Amino acid sequence: MKSPRRVAATGLTIGMMCAGQGFAQETVSYTVRVDDPGSQLFHVEARLAARGDTTYVSLPAWTPGHYELEDYARYIRHFGATGEDDVALRWDKADADTWRIISEGSTTISVAFDFLADTLNLSGSLLKDDFGFFNGTNLFVYPEGDYSFSARVRLDLPEGWRVATELKDGAEPGVYHARDYHELVDNPTFLGHFAIDSTMVDDRWIRLAVYPAGYADRSRTPAREMALEALARMAEVLHDLFGEPPYDRYTTFIYLEESQITFAGGLEHADSHLDIIPAIAFQDPRITFRQFLYRLLAHEYYHAWNVKRIRPAEMWPYAYDERQYTPLLWVSEGITDYYAHVVLTRAGLWGENEFILATRDWIVQTEALPARAAVEDASIDTWIDPRYINRHMYYDAGAILGLMLDILIRDATANQNSLDDVMATLYNDHYLNNRGFSTEEFIDYVGEYVGQEAAGKFYRDYVDGREPYPYREVLALVGLTFETDTLVDPFFGVQVASTRGGRMVVRQVVPSSAAAAAGLQVNDFLLRVGSVEVTSRDWGDDFAQMYGDSVGDSITVLYQRGGQEFSGITTVRTRTTYRHRLFPTEGASDRQLALRRSVLTGTPSP
Repeated sequence: MKSPRRVAATGLTIGMMCAGQGFAQETVSYTVRVDDPGSQLFHVEARLAARGDTTYVSLPAWTPGHYELEDYARYIRHFGATGEDDVALRWDKADADTWRIISEGSTTISVAFDFLADTLNLSGSLLKDDFGFFNGTNLFVYPEGDYSFSARVRLDLPEGWRVATELKDGAEPGVYHARDYHELVDNPTFLGHFAIDSTMVDDRWIRLAVYPAGYADRSRTPAREMALEALARMAEVLHDLFGEPPYDRYTTFIYLEESQITFAGGLEHADSHLDIIPAIAFQDPRITFRQFLYRLLAHEYYHAWNVKRIRPAEMWPYAYDERQYTPLLWVSEGITDYYAHVVLTRAGLWGENEFILATRDWIVQTEALPARAAVEDASIDTWIDPRYINRHMYYDAGAILGLMLDILIRDATANQNSLDDVMATLYNDHYLNNRGFSTEEFIDYVGEYVGQEAAGKFYRDYVDGREPYPYREVLALVGLTFETDTLVDPFFGVQVASTRGGRMVVRQVVPSSAAAAAGLQVNDFLLRVGSVEVTSRDWGDDFAQMYGDSVGDSITVLYQRGGQEFSGITTVRTRTTYRHRLFPTEGASDRQLALRRSVLTGTPSP
């Protein structure tokens, strides 16, 4: 395929020279070039000062916010190194993501490689015929152990491609700058054909970039205006919450996937965030936005303060070549999720009922976990294996703990202080003083309002400990009633799906269930259970009604496998489930109502 003609891209930044590892002040220069979008290869070049006789150059193994080692070096192709006058230098691998380059007297070194951008991933990079995006952790190598250098990035793109990034642009068109490596890799970038729009809040531009551009077409759907208006309203609340916007400009990048995907979500950055969601979310936004996209936008937006700036001490600064364990993701992620819902309510995008339903959902998710873990432990364990760790423990449980701390502080201070004050203290006393925070400091800040003894007990019981959460007692302080109903129902233990022929095919058999005892297997056709004909996915309702009083009785199960009919004998068994309910307390006192209003509005009231 003939390579398209390239032109320099345009965009916005400033640069700052920083000393690095005992060497003179240095700027590392990068070029990112797209020769053939169809190849799905970004061509990357980096030019840096040699570090003596041997220079070690590394690529990050993970992206902050995505707590998992991903080893981006596995996507690198055609690596090479040259010195002055383009003389080839000897190199080999020092470890999985580090290259050892013999300088051979050269004072500068250039490395070049192709990066395979073929994976749709929030922490990855993607290149298509008309579009691409990248995360800096994927493309930008660095001198091992040195993050202090400033960076210059030139984007060399096909004609007609545009750029959206929060890297700062310099005097040259298509050239961007970052003051250090942390800033360099913390800016995802859209390239190609996409829609972009903006609005201003408190003298700061808030931007929305959407790919494919057609989904942001005003004539097709109001999605673009709805999303941009929501971001503006969130910005107003968040600027007031912390007293200032911490960025010069903020961009929300939304990639809409038209084919089926198994995930949807976002990844936070200091001045932006990247979302990957199904395209259908933009096709009917009046249905999908309130309960899906607004929550996602608010969560990632709040991260611009909490975790990108208000950061656990264990992750200050970031180290891109190793796991950075912290017990504080229940604050970084869980309390962020709590404030996402607070922001939506204070911005008028949600009503009180939606906030209450979301709170109940946190409780349902937390109580449905197979084993109660301490949120501190879950935070540390997330690095082990994302398939093993249930992140609901520090997301949903952390959100509940955030809500309870907010209520307890408001109650203890006669509604004059709140968790807002704790988060503002972390921002002003830690981030603005260039330092992270510890668990002890967080609990001490809470203790200033509720008392150190009470704060310590809360930590021991519910953060470091595994005691049942005091939903009923704490939520009652804001006039909410929490109740749990115990339900014991007949349970057969099979999941079925309808085929085109109208038969019910078995998709899942619960181990040790009545269905398993009857001999059912996946892909069998289920015909009859006892006297209940299985002709629809709702057959279980008839089964529960007919056999609710027959626990322990034997029943015959009829099914088909391989064109033959079989029967199995099993017994009627039950399953105990719990239904959690949360609703406004009838006859709540003025104090309870005032506390609840202040949570939802952010305004203390007597």
